Amino acid sequence: MHYLGYLGIQNTYYVGCIKGVGKIYQQTFIDTYSRLAIVKLYADKNAQMIDDLLKDRVIPLFDKQNVPLLRIQTDGGTEYCGKKETHTINTI
Repeated sequence: MHYLGYLGIQNTYYVGCIKGVGKIYQQTFIDTYSRLAIVKLYADKNAQMIDDLLKDRVIPLFDKQNVPLLRIQTDGGTEYCGKKETHTINTI
């Protein structure tokens, strides 16, 4: 049975290059049950932006609604699961 907070999908999208700013990336989180999307733009593609989106927007929203977030699925890109010895996010 699926429900709000059962599974979230998180991914990084390259938005483009803005003169004077550089590359822009969109970090996206979608709850698969409700299809609620949370996005934030970044000027870099790394594990810290993943952590920032979760701590700044996703977890506070789910906590405010008293809904546990059980799982997050990614595409396994290097920003999510780079080399274990140098990566800041622990993967299973």
